[in-house]
Amino acid sequence: MEEYKDTTVIIPTLNEEENITELLNLITKNYNGIKIIVSDDGSKDKTQEIVKSQSKKNKNIMILDRSKERIHGLTASVYDAAKKTKTEYVVVIDGDLQHPPEKIKEIVKELRKGYNIVVGAREKVFYWPFSRKIISKTAMILGKARLFINGAKCRDILSGFFGIKREKITNIKQEKFEMYGYKVLFDILKNTERKAKIKNVYYVFGARKKGHSKIGLKHIISFAKALFK
Repeated sequence: MEEYKDTTVIIPTLNEEENITELLNLITKNYNGIKIIVSDDGSKDKTQEIVKSQSKKNKNIMILDRSKERIHGLTASVYDAAKKTKTEYVVVIDGDLQHPPEKIKEIVKELRKGYNIVVGAREKVFYWPFSRKIISKTAMILGKARLFINGAKCRDILSGFFGIKREKITNIKQEKFEMYGYKVLFDILKNTERKAKIKNVYYVFGARKKGHSKIGLKHIISFAKALFK
């Protein structure tokens, strides 16, 4: 079985008790030696309790409790977790099972080839209401216009599923991120050098199995701020 000791998976969570056990099991079963940091933004359900129980069985699983942090947000969760990693590569994946864990191996494979950033690009998206599609399309157009400035080319700039060489995120100063936001990849692309090697790995964006989406007005406002940061 292939070893993944050079990789840490970061899972930002907020109230994912219905999904986190299955996700952790899928990753640990298929990726021998891989490290996992569940960066929890103050869940009110049993997410943290479940992860702590799993970490007692597997030393490669760690919980990062951010409930007492001043800044809350998915970007802040990912950034803080990345600062605690020691592996060469980092893969970020949502905790709701909409991102396919089986694609982690493809992302890591491309990172090992020398790519700086490997993006899980959504080839198809099912089950989104019309309003969500309009919001996403508008954000994509505005975001790509913003990235044209520094020449970063990426199919899905809003993806929450991506792999990156650790220093490509940890070397970016915190003030360059919209920490209250949820599109951390967009912030990374804004601040990456022109010569960065970026690769797309395509997948079908699945329906959330359990729980509910947390996208709201505050996330839209945060993205608007990120456009001009």
